Amino acid sequence: MLGSNFEPYTKNLNNARVVFGAGVIVGDDNFQNIISSRLTFVDKSMLIKEFIESSDFVSLVLRPRRFGKSTNLSMLEHFFKISYSQEENDISRKLFEKLKISTENEIMRKHFAQYPVIHISLKDLNARTWNEMIEYLRIFVSKVYNEHYYLIDNLRPHEQTTYQQILKKTCDVSELEFSLKTLSMYLRRHYNKKCIVLVDEYDSPMERAYNEGYYKEANYFLKDMFSSLLKSNSENVAKAMLVGILRITKSGFLSGLKNLMVYPLHQESRFHLYADKFGFTSDEVELLFSQYKYLQINDVQKWYDGYISGGSIHLYNPWSIICLISCGKLSAYWTDTGSTQKLEKYLWKASSSFKESVEKLLKGESITNVKIQDDLQFSHLDENRDLAIWTLLYYAGYLTINSENHLFIPNDEVRSEWHRWVVNVPFFTKEQTIESMLDCLLGGNLDSFKKFKKEFKQVIVDTLSFYDV
Repeated sequence: MLGSNFEPYTKNLNNARVVFGAGVIVGDDNFQNIISSRLTFVDKSMLIKEFIESSDFVSLVLRPRRFGKSTNLSMLEHFFKISYSQEENDISRKLFEKLKISTENEIMRKHFAQYPVIHISLKDLNARTWNEMIEYLRIFVSKVYNEHYYLIDNLRPHEQTTYQQILKKTCDVSELEFSLKTLSMYLRRHYNKKCIVLVDEYDSPMERAYNEGYYKEANYFLKDMFSSLLKSNSENVAKAMLVGILRITKSGFLSGLKNLMVYPLHQESRFHLYADKFGFTSDEVELLFSQYKYLQINDVQKWYDGYISGGSIHLYNPWSIICLISCGKLSAYWTDTGSTQKLEKYLWKASSSFKESVEKLLKGESITNVKIQDDLQFSHLDENRDLAIWTLLYYAGYLTINSENHLFIPNDEVRSEWHRWVVNVPFFTKEQTIESMLDCLLGGNLDSFKKFKKEFKQVIVDTLSFYDV
């Protein structure tokens, strides 16, 4: 398929456009690879226009796994990045020639290939200890600096020394803490233009830090690192976009940013900003499947539709749709891409009322008595807070919210994962819950204590493995 002579062509439906190529590819989120290999691409390029025209200094977009976040950031990088040569500029421009943004003459003239770009992903910062995380950060920053090695010749002697220490991964922690801000300053000086900052999977290291027990140390460090880069650095940074899954802005390392706008699926953003730019819309899916007559659109809708953005826009998970086109059969694709071990750990700790709500969801009903938190605090999970679990389930993509603020399971693919949980999590299939056992323990009579003893024994048998003990 690589190097195919197939000439891509476009089809439009309302505001949707698809560039049809020689086929689809599963698992490659690099924008340049997809376009230059002449593969099918759902046109999300008007994200660039929305990003440029928004008044936000920092935009945080929250979407579930596999919703096209990495591909979109890759597209932004290739649009904004200053080319090293005219040949590279021509190659980059050709990537966008069939996309809608290419018709926006003013934007193309003023913004295409006009910015130094810092594009980073935090997904690989998965250390088991804080000391290990510091070493991972040294490796991570060294790679970022190496991408801009051309800067070093124009630096002052003491700056060159620090640059070399970062490259060699021997810099001290304070230099590491301010390394991204320092890089933005070097780039602005070199090009005499402010930077665009793009951060993928911003929440990944904090989730790992919580699970491994060094949340506080990681939060302090990353808060200083990103505050220095994005809070008081407007002389070096023009705009920034961060993407991730969980909303941990108030309690997490972005809490110091006062110039941050958050865009989750359920919030009706101003002018529906970014509402249809992550995930495939109904029109985009209809265009895609116009080429695949053996798949019935009604079946596709039942399996993969159902996510709601901005209160009214229906979205499909792109990963599932691309896998469906590639494999040709209806199956659960998205739920196999990420571990649900953490979710299952907390599900059996929930209350009996949580269980009742889950039973309603599995019957195809919605629940109306839950309001998603604006900020996920990991500590609430250990406190057996049902609301924190609902919030985690929503942001992870296992629930969606309609315009009436009702929670429901979006589609059959996700429902299959819920049914798997019901089989594997004991309290869904038995009477006992943590709450019911506590009631028995505090009952104050012999019968209550006997019931507690019986239920506690059963929970231990059902939930603890040999390795846990």
